[in-house]
Amino acid sequence: MAIEAFVLMETTGNHTKSAYKTLTRITGVKAVYPVTGPFDLIAQVEADTLEDLNELVMTRIRGVDGVTKTNTAIVLNL
Repeated sequence: MAIEAFVLMETTGNHTKSAYKTLTRITGVKAVYPVTGPFDLIAQVEADTLEDLNELVMTRIRGVDGVTKTNTAIVLNL
């Protein structure tokens, strides 16, 4: 069963649009939404394992130019 999560991101300056475009091309990112409030973008992501999720968030998403901070919420099963 895949692990699903939402990654809330802050971006710097006017990098929100370019970060959005880059994020939509990353494998494992299912959707990206520009939002209002304390965060600039929210990405819905999916990974096979926690290790894969870690790689996705820590390396690929945080490595996007303009992304300055992330907060990840893993979806739980009820």
